[in-house]
Amino acid sequence: MMIHEIKSSDWPAFCKQLSQQRAGAIVNLEVIKSDGIKTEQVTSAAFQSMVFDKTDACNDVITLRLRGTREIVHEILDPIRITLHPSGTSGDFNPLQIVAENGITIITLHPAIHARMLGDMKAG
Repeated sequence: MMIHEIKSSDWPAFCKQLSQQRAGAIVNLEVIKSDGIKTEQVTSAAFQSMVFDKTDACNDVITLRLRGTREIVHEILDPIRITLHPSGTSGDFNPLQIVAENGITIITLHPAIHARMLGDMKAG
């Protein structure tokens, strides 16, 4: 299975779908900054939502909300590419990778993103 890229026109629907179908999923969040250093931001937090916001002509923002010992809000500024990497099992994808102006965000979800969720997104 190959890496699956989410088209930018589908980002709002993808974020909404993920928020609906993966609320409460366990999430690990890693960030690779522009200097190439990978930092584990959050481990084993509960996924609350991911919202795509087209604020104005210049800045798109994806806001990720997680619940650990406290609420974690992670903003992804000017997302450039959203890709799903095959997890090697039955059409599932993990991790979700978002390349943006402020670095690369890597989100690993348990349970994983299923291929059929992507089909549902296109239908919805």
